[in-house]
Amino acid sequence: MSIGLPMGLALASGVNTYLPLFVLALIARFGNVVHISPKFQWLVSDQAIVVLAMLAACEILADKFPGLDHVWDFIHTLLRPVAGALAAGATLSTDRIFEMLLIMLTGASLATAAHSAKASVRLVSSSKGFGVANPFLSVTEDVAAVVATLLAVYAPWLMVVIVVLFVVAFALLGPPLLRTLRFNVSAVFSWLKWCGRRLSRAPAPRELRESLLEVGPDRLQSLTETLEPGEELLGLLSGWKRTGWGPRRVWLLITPRRIILAERRFLRGMKTLAITYPELNLVRERDSLLLARLECVTRQNQSVTILLPKTQAVFAGLGARRICELAGVSQQPATPPPGKLAPATP
Repeated sequence: MSIGLPMGLALASGVNTYLPLFVLALIARFGNVVHISPKFQWLVSDQAIVVLAMLAACEILADKFPGLDHVWDFIHTLLRPVAGALAAGATLSTDRIFEMLLIMLTGASLATAAHSAKASVRLVSSSKGFGVANPFLSVTEDVAAVVATLLAVYAPWLMVVIVVLFVVAFALLGPPLLRTLRFNVSAVFSWLKWCGRRLSRAPAPRELRESLLEVGPDRLQSLTETLEPGEELLGLLSGWKRTGWGPRRVWLLITPRRIILAERRFLRGMKTLAITYPELNLVRERDSLLLARLECVTRQNQSVTILLPKTQAVFAGLGARRICELAGVSQQPATPPPGKLAPATP
């Protein structure tokens, strides 16, 4: 067996979760080209084929609607690596557990990398083109997933070349893609945590100062070092900001006389941007399904925008109101962003 078969299937699973597995199951069930490992024979059962067909159809449809496609990508951030591991392991005939685990781990890694690349492309499309091109990108991705699956089965040697080229490209462009993936995972876990709080009917925060409890002691200590002596910290919002190299982790510090946007840079320490309240012109806050958004605009049209996880949505509202009180400006509803992050699905 060529290594191109499991690796090609794993790569395709990072683009479309269920379509490669569905095509593989059909080829293995009705053809003599691919033989499924005995431990994965359930993939070619009638029930599995029907379920995979339904899931593939759902993914194809969901990916065609801007907004819904990002929600789908968020949810499948953890499922696509699993699909990649299954696709890689299903075509490996071995009784050696270590060998099976190694190939499945490699498949999961390839699927994760492909998913990160897809999420980054969707992010650019949504932010630059208002998501108009997303349905066309989705059709291209579906076709690419099917073609990659067929190449993995019928021309595995060619798939080896494609996988190697993809790995090289990912190594060069990996940092922004990994930031997008980390953003997606963090947003998903935050949303799940928020759902758990709602189901348990945990009391919602009432004061902005409670946001300080959401940050670890070490992180809080490093952030307070950016304050001037005697400066009081009223609240602290943890989130991300959009950049050309993927979403970056940032913190918004609210004090009695200014707001400070802090960003930790590798080998550069803490980078900060301070804006005093007389400089502010307006404040916008918006709460969506998966994220919250807080934007502060100065009189010189300088904008500070931070995307917050769902668990920080209440603090985003409290922070916006507090900033408006201190700056003496009225709060405005945030205009819908040109596109939703996806994660992507940063």
